[in-house]
Amino acid sequence: MSSLEERIDTLRALVRTLTDASEAVIAAWQRDAAAPPAPKSLASSVPSHALFDARRTAIGAAGMLMVLVQDPRIRAMELCAQYLEARAWHIAVEKSVPDVLAEAGPGEGVAIQRLSEATGINEDKLIRVMRCLCSNHTFSEVREGYFANTHMSEALVGNQELAAWIISMSRHQYASSVKLPEVLYDPVKTHSNSDRDTAFNAYHQTNLSHWEWLEEPVVHPDGSKGPKPDLEIFSMAMRGGGKAAGPPLYVDYPWDSIKGLVVDVGGGVGGMCLDLGTLYPHLEFVIEDRAPVLEQAKELWAKELPGHVASNRVSFVPHDFFTSQPVHGAAVYNLRYILHDWDDARALAILRALRPALGADSRILVCDQLLDTTRGSPHIAPAPPPLPANYGCALRMAHARDLNMLALSNGRERTPADVARLAARAGLRVARVWPCRGLVWITELRVAE
Repeated sequence: MSSLEERIDTLRALVRTLTDASEAVIAAWQRDAAAPPAPKSLASSVPSHALFDARRTAIGAAGMLMVLVQDPRIRAMELCAQYLEARAWHIAVEKSVPDVLAEAGPGEGVAIQRLSEATGINEDKLIRVMRCLCSNHTFSEVREGYFANTHMSEALVGNQELAAWIISMSRHQYASSVKLPEVLYDPVKTHSNSDRDTAFNAYHQTNLSHWEWLEEPVVHPDGSKGPKPDLEIFSMAMRGGGKAAGPPLYVDYPWDSIKGLVVDVGGGVGGMCLDLGTLYPHLEFVIEDRAPVLEQAKELWAKELPGHVASNRVSFVPHDFFTSQPVHGAAVYNLRYILHDWDDARALAILRALRPALGADSRILVCDQLLDTTRGSPHIAPAPPPLPANYGCALRMAHARDLNMLALSNGRERTPADVARLAARAGLRVARVWPCRGLVWITELRVAE
């Protein structure tokens, strides 16, 4: 337990850190406001390095300060109830509350009666959900019983893909976490890394993996079969999450210097490559996934980047990434949101299947949330003191995502050391960790020397 003097010194240091970071944020805002208007693009949403660093420092300091000054008993109680705030947010997004609030003019707000009518939720119960979300600054109550969007909730207005990400998390990913204690306490399942011994399986009472469950058709009342609604939501969610987290990957890695093919391994419909093709027209792509997914990919590319299709700068190859890679000597083998779905044994199998295809100048890019611990990593620059090395609260999402992967498929987010160990076992090495100004970073792997 820290002494009174240590707590006082830490609090003062945190206040100074928060003040300095806040001034840096303000300066960045002012620079942006004074700059000539720039065309809206994928890259325009990426913050400057100064703003990104100031944001995470401010978030880390604010979170640490809150814990330091709060009564620890109240903090303990509050922490265990935070899932209810998440549930309130799920309800608001699923019922399109941000879109309804956007109907009102600035400062007017929308009456709770209108929100009740739009959502079908009892007025008295809905106002309690809304006030919960006002207290954490998600919405604001501009006058008694009238609610408006904040800067945060405005991000959901008209954004069906980001809403799908939140709904997908709510319906079967977040919901599965209810069973996480049961699985972790089970004397057998706690030691299993099978993607069928998970909280997801326990919650849905299924022996299917998450992917198999999503693709399992549903039987309609007339006996006909159709796709599960969750599959469409999940597909849209992946695109929405990619748009939110993707742009830093496109500007913080030197894609303009890449010569040769970019193979998107398990690339789904090729959403990342669509964005890269827009920003870097010289790039050529191979999208690899299961055949049914690639049919969707072809339609999407024909609509969004028909020039690449017509000039054969994109091709679509059915491929199981646990089997030998058919395309040899490509410049890049891209693994975005792939390794984190799997335990170490399966992740190693994916890397070993890729290794023989690599040429001398080939690289594998692992695009996942990169975990850092409060103790830090030699691959990642530490936060300024008195913050923990990983910026603490600024990295909450990465650790929450790690637990989500545990609940969903026994997958995991990894530290640089975790990735390095897997790489070495596959005959690869970590050439460089590329810090990106967002949630997802790039770990570049090369053939071991």
